[in-house]
Amino acid sequence: MLSWAPLGGGVRIAHLLANHQIELDDREAMRRPRACLAAVVRAAGYDPQRTVALMTGAEVARAGYALAARAGVIAGAWCTVGFSNALRVGDRATVLSSHAGTINIIVVVNRPLIRAAMVEAVAIATEARALAVLEAGIESVRSGAPATGTGTDCIAIAAPLRADARAGRYCGKHTLLGELIGRAVLESCMRAIRRMR
Repeated sequence: MLSWAPLGGGVRIAHLLANHQIELDDREAMRRPRACLAAVVRAAGYDPQRTVALMTGAEVARAGYALAARAGVIAGAWCTVGFSNALRVGDRATVLSSHAGTINIIVVVNRPLIRAAMVEAVAIATEARALAVLEAGIESVRSGAPATGTGTDCIAIAAPLRADARAGRYCGKHTLLGELIGRAVLESCMRAIRRMR
């Protein structure tokens, strides 16, 4: 898996991938997200060292899901959305902002990928998220310009582990897997945005 999740971020071999919903006023969880998520994972009977966990204030029950498949290649995407923290890329930094609201995306593919291809998969997912937010007409809470995401978005990519020559080397828009990731993420984000309105 590859992500910048609060628990298990970076490149990691994991057995569990989670998107944990917190209350919007849970200041302890927002102040110490890694510790909060580790406690939740332990309480559920899993090992935090083998887990990648995202955190959201958005309603997980309203997540958007989409699957894209062709020629035996499959990409699934789940998206939860909140917009109280919507920003446009390049907006003035709001480091001390306490606004909640995030877009979390989980992408699972059925093809192993080398690390560089996983990074490219994150780029495709990011681009699809930005397009969904732009097309929905969401505005930045900072500048009022069209938003491209939020200040706390997180993306996680999961692929089967295989350390041989059959692992995918590329995942851009010219590849089948890149196309399928883009379609699945775009549709999952659009569904989640519709469910939040």
